[in-house]
Amino acid sequence: MPTVSLTGVHSSVAMHKMRSAQLPQIFQEVYRVLKSGSLFILVDFHRPTNPVFWPGLPVFLWLFETETAWKLIETDLRSLLAEVGLRSYNSEVTPQPKLYAGGSIQVIQVQKSYQIR
Repeated sequence: MPTVSLTGVHSSVAMHKMRSAQLPQIFQEVYRVLKSGSLFILVDFHRPTNPVFWPGLPVFLWLFETETAWKLIETDLRSLLAEVGLRSYNSEVTPQPKLYAGGSIQVIQVQKSYQIR
């Protein structure tokens, strides 16, 4: 895919299928193909913030997922995104996820900075 060719990229519950070592490469590729000012929206698992959701999560992951899902929950996605140059599109330095379902699902929205030519 050509560099700076997309106005947006969306990943919905896919990153937890990737090995930890693949995530920085994927994020670098997203950065490469995004036009300046464009958004990357990532939706995936997150460590629950509500204790009520903890009993069901291990059962769900054990039945339907692999160890990569557990590793994603332990991964600081915000820092990985910031390392490749994807920044929060608001005033936050490090993108903060929006959490849903007791914190077990996260939505991170980051932007490729505008580049002056």
